[in-house]
Amino acid sequence: MATMNLSADLSQLGAIRAFVAQAGGELNLDDQIVPDLQLAVEEICANVIEHGYSGQGGRLEVSIEAVEEGVQVIVRDWGIAFDPQAVPVPDVNAPLELRPLGGLGLFLVRQLMDEVRFEFDGEKGNSVTMVKWLPE
Repeated sequence: MATMNLSADLSQLGAIRAFVAQAGGELNLDDQIVPDLQLAVEEICANVIEHGYSGQGGRLEVSIEAVEEGVQVIVRDWGIAFDPQAVPVPDVNAPLELRPLGGLGLFLVRQLMDEVRFEFDGEKGNSVTMVKWLPE
């Protein structure tokens, strides 16, 4: 398992993308899967930084490992928990001028990944576990 511990700051998003690319290479992931992982991880980390820590910084941990049928990424933080079910599903068919700014991050992550699970624990921290199945 590859793990990166860092400060929850938007300036770290490039380093997070590089970490995911490096770990993907070490796991021999297909060139089509790595960009999906990078985008999903970046979206989750940006949400944690902006909403979980209100842009004030904190701890962030990203772990990547091979699992039986694919690759698993866990993003852990110790910021404010939220209810993922309370995040409205965006109307992607609405005209652009009628759509609110933002609100596509979790929708996009759920489209890119095959499994997305949220866990919230005051002591262990909050985690988002994402799994991408690999083609056979």
